[in-house]
Amino acid sequence: MMASAPAPNPRLGREAVVRAVGALLRWLKHHPSPAPEPVYLLVTLKTAPVRRFEHYLSLPLSPFPSIFLVADRLPDDLPDDIETLPSSALRSLPAVARRGLVLVDSRLKIPSSGKGAKGRGRVVPVDLADPAWAESAREAARRVELRVEAGTCRAVRVGHAAMAPEEAVENVVAAVEAAAACVPRKWRNVRALHLKAPESIALPLYAAPGTGGNDDSKDAKRQAATAVEQGRVKRGRKE
Repeated sequence: MMASAPAPNPRLGREAVVRAVGALLRWLKHHPSPAPEPVYLLVTLKTAPVRRFEHYLSLPLSPFPSIFLVADRLPDDLPDDIETLPSSALRSLPAVARRGLVLVDSRLKIPSSGKGAKGRGRVVPVDLADPAWAESAREAARRVELRVEAGTCRAVRVGHAAMAPEEAVENVVAAVEAAAACVPRKWRNVRALHLKAPESIALPLYAAPGTGGNDDSKDAKRQAATAVEQGRVKRGRKE
């Protein structure tokens, strides 16, 4: 059951989110890919944090289109919606798995570099001996990281091309509120918010008073492309 999301801040009207989500999902429908493309919220700050900043945001729904479990010994209580892959898949995950959430048996070694690590997507180790492993994995699937190491723009995964518009809207609203609440100086430090897919333009959601609504679009698109390519929107090296 989908958790209820907070109401949008007056700074960001829900109508703006609905319009941007609708436009982006329509664009993605006309530009299909083998696996559903991710949707990102771009958060641009006025001033970069003095120290490295990272925080996990909880979303109403998982922003991943699929969940895979990499294991050689499968649990008896495997949920129907979790697909399986052998440990050998860690050397080169299929494209559809790289778009989703990849759970890995904690007894397996996860490559930290090389071909197996490049473009791997988000990988989460799981203890299959824990009776609540599936519940913990679903909770992890709804958590995305907002991490700023350098610069002022960051991409946070909030959905995918196969989501229903109303589901994507709820995720975006929740991500905006959580991001604005945790960044240094909160809304006072938020310069702009955009929504985009890896190959789309950045659609504006919000611009702080006194800043150009389109001033950050090119920089946001470049920063988001870099974040996606380097796998920063994933646990451990960030979603």
